[in-house]
Amino acid sequence: MPKTLPQPATLLVKLHGKGSQHIELTQEILTIGRKADNTLAIEDPAVSGHHARIVKVQAVFFLEDLKSTNGTAINGQPITRHQLRDADVITIGQHRLVFQENAAASTATPAPFVDLDRTTVLRATDRTPDGPTLTAKVLIVAGKTDRLEYPLTKQVNVIGSQDGAVIRLTGWFAPKSAATIARRGHSYSVSPSQGAKSLRVNGTDVVGQQDLKDGDQIEVAGVKLMFSVVSGTKNTSR
Repeated sequence: MPKTLPQPATLLVKLHGKGSQHIELTQEILTIGRKADNTLAIEDPAVSGHHARIVKVQAVFFLEDLKSTNGTAINGQPITRHQLRDADVITIGQHRLVFQENAAASTATPAPFVDLDRTTVLRATDRTPDGPTLTAKVLIVAGKTDRLEYPLTKQVNVIGSQDGAVIRLTGWFAPKSAATIARRGHSYSVSPSQGAKSLRVNGTDVVGQQDLKDGDQIEVAGVKLMFSVVSGTKNTSR
């Protein structure tokens, strides 16, 4: 049997207008900001000189905003200090960082990872799910989008007009990022993007994060969507 070795947590860094890269979180503190002395330097006037930092306390990671001018968000929700969990999306200006917590991985079995430029989430092929496999999609009820139906194939599904958005808004004034639908294990949730004007689920305003269930109606940026669970079980032989 291959020996199981601990793997460091990583950040998938997607800078606006640039490619993506992975950074291993091997140090206790990683700083993010515009100035060159940061671990991750982002040349953008919207990013403060020392904007935020990721701190490791034993085996737990925390994101802290360093009193930045434009703020820091996790899954669309502004934060000052927040514990990071696998697949959390950190937003700083127009840039995104995806936290990936690879607590333990085999040398023969790659850990799961998220790539914002792809439409699928790659997983180890020999892992057995802990419960039923849940897949979902959204159906467009009203509004301007480039399709009428979108399968939610990523762990993080952005609703907006930007490149890489899973649900593409096409209206003239459509925001680049209006909201995010995230998958965690066997459930989905929706949260507004930083600066988004309004997000409603079943007619109720969403502040922070809202869990989704089959048939929920989502309203954001002038578009109405219906969340639909495609499958909750795996086929079995009879």
